[in-house]
Amino acid sequence: MAASSRTTNRAVRSEPAGRDLHRGNTAAASLPERALLIAVYVCLALVLLTPLVWAPETFHPFTVGKAVWSRSAIAVAFALWALLAALRLYWRPPPSALLVALVLGLAAAALSSVFGASPQRSLWSTYTRMEGLVDTAHWTAFALVLAATVRSKRDWDRLLGIHLVIGLAVALVAAVRFQVPEAGPFGLLPEVRYPRISGTTANPTFLGSYLQATVLISAGFLVRTFCPAPAKAGGAREAVSRMGAGPPWPERLLWLVVLAAAAYALALTGSMGALAGLGVGAGVAAALYVRFGRTRRTRRLGLAALAAIGATAILLATVLALRAGPDGAPPPAFDSILLERVTSTERIGNTLGGRLRNWEAGIRAFAERPLLGWGHGNYFVASGRYRNTPDGTARINDHAHNMTIETAVTGGLPGLAAYVLLWGLTAAAVLRRARDEVSRDRVLAIFAGAALAGWFVQSQTLFYAPESWLQHMLLLAFLVRSGAGADGAPGGDGKTQAVSGRVPEALRRAAARAAVPARAILASAALVLAGTSLTSNSAILTANTAIWRAETKGAFLEEMERSMHAFAPLANGPRVILFNNVAANWPTVSAHHPELARRLIGWTGKEAEAALATEPENWVIHHALTRMYRAMAATHPEWTEAADRHFERSLALAPNLGPMEAPVGSPG
Repeated sequence: MAASSRTTNRAVRSEPAGRDLHRGNTAAASLPERALLIAVYVCLALVLLTPLVWAPETFHPFTVGKAVWSRSAIAVAFALWALLAALRLYWRPPPSALLVALVLGLAAAALSSVFGASPQRSLWSTYTRMEGLVDTAHWTAFALVLAATVRSKRDWDRLLGIHLVIGLAVALVAAVRFQVPEAGPFGLLPEVRYPRISGTTANPTFLGSYLQATVLISAGFLVRTFCPAPAKAGGAREAVSRMGAGPPWPERLLWLVVLAAAAYALALTGSMGALAGLGVGAGVAAALYVRFGRTRRTRRLGLAALAAIGATAILLATVLALRAGPDGAPPPAFDSILLERVTSTERIGNTLGGRLRNWEAGIRAFAERPLLGWGHGNYFVASGRYRNTPDGTARINDHAHNMTIETAVTGGLPGLAAYVLLWGLTAAAVLRRARDEVSRDRVLAIFAGAALAGWFVQSQTLFYAPESWLQHMLLLAFLVRSGAGADGAPGGDGKTQAVSGRVPEALRRAAARAAVPARAILASAALVLAGTSLTSNSAILTANTAIWRAETKGAFLEEMERSMHAFAPLANGPRVILFNNVAANWPTVSAHHPELARRLIGWTGKEAEAALATEPENWVIHHALTRMYRAMAATHPEWTEAADRHFERSLALAPNLGPMEAPVGSPG
């Protein structure tokens, strides 16, 4: 008993500064530790601003702007956190199966990429998407840093509250964009799908995925204001709300405004997937209250919510059936673009038909390479062999629009296993938190699980974008932290300290001495990685800005060449643009500018070799080269052989997609 008592006392004495620090009392912590932690929090808050970010003077303003912003902030936060953990192991992430599954998914994606169709594309993706292993690693690091540094319930309340306020701003931008399309500065936003609003995102469905989670999280905060405050030690209840002292009405009003604004903006997106995700998420929250409600009133409210959701679904299905007919598209019946789309058999049929053809191609591609897949980000290469479109156009489907199928195709069986494991563990974590005895503490976990369930449903018809990555990693880290113990101490239950008490003193000291240089090495590696990330982000921004200048400011060839040199791993995007422009303008160039024509022949030949060296199975490149060399062959017959070679190769890679048709979508 004495030894156990000494061990406990020693464990308590080893952590007081960290416990005071995360509870808001930073006096006991060292100045470097406090400064690093504050800097980490600032960077994490900057990441939350990602949905509002775009870079106007770039060729891909939304994807490049958001990627550069979020990656830079995450890289700095990761480096600062590594220094913080080097100062004290207290700041390491908590033991969590969810985090392990997340890292396993990244490892499986990396493994498939090594043996995939194009490791370079797997690593860096394209300017159009800005995904790849680099982006996945950054968002994984975001979740790790969140789980390691945001420890107390109060800090999570603040962080999620900031997130919802930003969500309110996103919703208001969308509303203003709809009501006053030319209002500055939002009039600068391209709105190619108007009246479907995408706001500050690249696509209405991306905005819908972000807003459906915003609705559910704000609903969780609103519901929590109606829960009784936790009892004090003496048995009395605190007459305060979670966000601060005073009556709950101002807080309720805030969350109600956020919920209403996000729901309205979601309707403006016209996203059927977001509506389905919202309905399923709300149904999950209601079902959890029916199953785990502590009072009869709570269970009845859960049943009433389930009934309302079911009735809404039946009503929409009835309207859909009534509007269906043999005469094609029904006449407009609603002012709301969302209601019009969700009750139109033509809209649903067209969307679902395209998805089904895409999924069929993906399933057949998975059957061809089930073990390790085609490599992260190479879905369009895999599906191109089996993709078929009614009009035969070369439609670029670089995603499956179904994350289960896409993960299987690109990551093979290991990637699919990691994906299923992550979502299975997420469901288990939500169920554990739903059983919490303190109703107020479990509310946010239930609605976080509901938002994740909504995203899972929508992701079966969509794919990840910065907005959905942000929501997923934020809520996953919240679930990790909420299950790590109320005080947030590493290990939670003190087992680590108890075990350390049974280790010989000499061995513990030797391990402590060895850990110091190891922590220094890891912190140095984190700093190098962060510096590499910031450098690559700057180069990506420079390269994409050059494409924008080439398309808008003249000096096309010079700017395209500058873009290719500024960031070589993503040079295939401007190369395809170059090939297509040469094909379109070759008759004029060859007839009136023979010197330029000779230069283009030499330059495009070198760029074609470089492009195919990194992506030999990219049918989009072969399509562009087919068009370019056929245009050249009209005046220089010696290029006929090259045109035929790329034509045959393009048919082998995408037999059902016509190479002479301009591809529908971005070249990357």
